[in-house]
Amino acid sequence: MSEFERSLAFERAAGDDGTFEIAISSEAPYERTWGVEILSHDPAAIDMTRLGDGRHPLLLNHDTAQQIGVVREVRIDADKKLRGRVEFSQSALGQEIRRDVEQGIRSHISVGYFIDELKELKREADGSDSVVRTLDFATFRREMEAEHGDSWNRAGQAAARGKGETPPTYVVTRWTPFEASVVPVPADVSVGVGRSAGVESAPQAAPAAPAPRIQVIQEKRIMENIKTPAELEIERRDSIAAIGDQYKHIVSFEETANFIRTGKGVESFKDFIIDKITSKHTDTRAQQLGLTPQEIKRYSFGKALVASLTGDWREAGFERECSEAVAKMSGRSAEGFYLPNDVFSRDFNVGTASEAGNLVATNLRTDLFTDVLRNNMVLGQLGARVLGGLSGNVDMPRKTTASTIGTVTEIGSASETAPVTAKVTLSPKRASAYVEVSKQALIQSAMALESMIRDDLVSGAAVHIEAMSFNGVGSNSQPLGIRNTSGIGTATSGANGGFAWADIVALETACANANAEPDAMAGYAINTRTRGKAKTTQLGTNLPFIWQNGEQPLNGYRAAVTNNLPSNLTKGTSTTVCSAAVFASDWSMATIGLFGAPDIVVDPYTKADTGQVKITLNQFYDFGIRQPGAFAKIEDLLA
Repeated sequence: MSEFERSLAFERAAGDDGTFEIAISSEAPYERTWGVEILSHDPAAIDMTRLGDGRHPLLLNHDTAQQIGVVREVRIDADKKLRGRVEFSQSALGQEIRRDVEQGIRSHISVGYFIDELKELKREADGSDSVVRTLDFATFRREMEAEHGDSWNRAGQAAARGKGETPPTYVVTRWTPFEASVVPVPADVSVGVGRSAGVESAPQAAPAAPAPRIQVIQEKRIMENIKTPAELEIERRDSIAAIGDQYKHIVSFEETANFIRTGKGVESFKDFIIDKITSKHTDTRAQQLGLTPQEIKRYSFGKALVASLTGDWREAGFERECSEAVAKMSGRSAEGFYLPNDVFSRDFNVGTASEAGNLVATNLRTDLFTDVLRNNMVLGQLGARVLGGLSGNVDMPRKTTASTIGTVTEIGSASETAPVTAKVTLSPKRASAYVEVSKQALIQSAMALESMIRDDLVSGAAVHIEAMSFNGVGSNSQPLGIRNTSGIGTATSGANGGFAWADIVALETACANANAEPDAMAGYAINTRTRGKAKTTQLGTNLPFIWQNGEQPLNGYRAAVTNNLPSNLTKGTSTTVCSAAVFASDWSMATIGLFGAPDIVVDPYTKADTGQVKITLNQFYDFGIRQPGAFAKIEDLLA
């Protein structure tokens, strides 16, 4: 199916209930490349289930991102016109458009609809019309595309007129309106402001070569078996969210949110999931067991710790099953026990004290505990790709140099050329941390210790992995972080550093110069000092500040803030005061590889003489950039 639009006008000013009456459509003929279209306004022809539910939107210029009101009711009047009443939003934009309507500045309404069935008509000698055939829209579209090409639905003079023929006429006998829009240029001006049912002149036949009166929106392909391909934005979001929830053991919440945020379609999201399922390197089932919210809540890290310490798993049977399931999926046994990543995403509502001894107190106010302040983690929200469940090394190939094409004479010989390729290899690096607690505290207050130990180990390891993803120098023990990757763009701010609007723009330019044109996945990563400086530095004299707030606060792009980017660098005479910043035209080119699941080892022996237990987390990981040209850095910002 394809979406269509027709335009009429506001008919009456706001009533006592604050709504405005609009004329939505009529049986006036419209001419397009393929012929003349007439919308039947018999009650059985119009499917009112969408526009008639009182919840479908009033938009500005058919832009689903600019809802300015709602269509409250619709009806078919005796003069064969579809009418309704609309209510404007109380938002600033909604009230702005409402004032224009009240003042007569804006008076035209355009309605989007899609077609289900058409009848082709034939004019008989006596002037009457007979039905030649009935077509569903899919069949009709195939025929029109075959005859007129991709522009078959363009408004304007019918192709038949150019051949001296009478264009065919089709009556749309089943169709569905789904949204109304305030537009500057109408498709039908036969109904004006102030007119109402019963006083308009009857629709006139289309002239031989009418001016274009409709706009055809490019078809949107939505999931199969959905009742319409014209789903509005809210339906796209709901569909992606539902699929993401169904396959949450395959895709993370951040990945689902990213597809919703960047405006990608449902089919694209399904392809993404299929790719993850079919690739052994991107199948995250070795990380995610697909635990239900109830099971995640049921999982006790504290019980698993005590069981690992005592060797008695009778009270931690569920936790042992989870560890064994991860071991089976990853193909290797844990040194201690595996902690499924499902548990990491659980929200923690109960605080813990900073000292284990305090956790045994009978009146402990754990709800007032304040955790340590950690560096913010931003790679996930920026869109970096995470490959989970890895076992062996992973090679990610890329083309570094394209084939060279040259111009030769008519019979000249072409020069041999070949593209140059390279690969980025992910191999395990170990992120590890441990905490020591007394056996008494662990056994006596396992439930209270649970969130503190998990947060210390897991959050600490995660922050470390992200810090290395930015700053790693590339060695057997460290990955090659973004800042030290060869081939990324660079920008500088002077011999001794500096800070200016040109420095921010230079990062974007460096990527664009490498043909990595920024897209919806582009954005900046900066530290808190840089953000503060941008908030107090103007673009220029008497101009706004560099930091603009909103979802795209920096140079029209997203900006994530983390102190994993250093602020103690040196440039010239500016010693240990310079900050680093990174820009990427596509953050999905950054890849974090996780080898296996976090392995928790409980050691009761090393500190046995003091009655302490050493709890160690090991997570193997690596980081790589698939296309360095998509990134640029600056390291001498005086923030």
